[in-house]
Amino acid sequence: ERGSMGVLVELGGADPSDARAPEVAHDVALHIASAAPQYVNRDDVPADVVERERAVFEELTRNEGKPEQAIPKIVEGRLNGFYKENVLVEQGFVKEPKQTVAEVLAGLGPDAAVRRFVRVKIGE
Repeated sequence: ERGSMGVLVELGGADPSDARAPEVAHDVALHIASAAPQYVNRDDVPADVVERERAVFEELTRNEGKPEQAIPKIVEGRLNGFYKENVLVEQGFVKEPKQTVAEVLAGLGPDAAVRRFVRVKIGE
């Protein structure tokens, strides 16, 4: 039996009369189903999660024998990678990976944003 996936997206700051808005919202919902982001933007990532990731990356980098003075920059780079993987607006858009989801939203205007989303998976 196949599982089912449901995604709800709340889009804000876009002109509701813009014919592209429902299309972009639909594309973003498909992206969320596929890419499984955990957060809308960096500000949504809890501080304890960021600190835990930072500690893991620091230990990993130290264990690789990197020079001490290079560690903070390497850790920041790895943390940016974590954001690109887990934060919706920083992910490469599934239909056009060279574009971020934020860039796709910007096509609807400077205030267009995903306010929140929910992704529900039932069964496998």
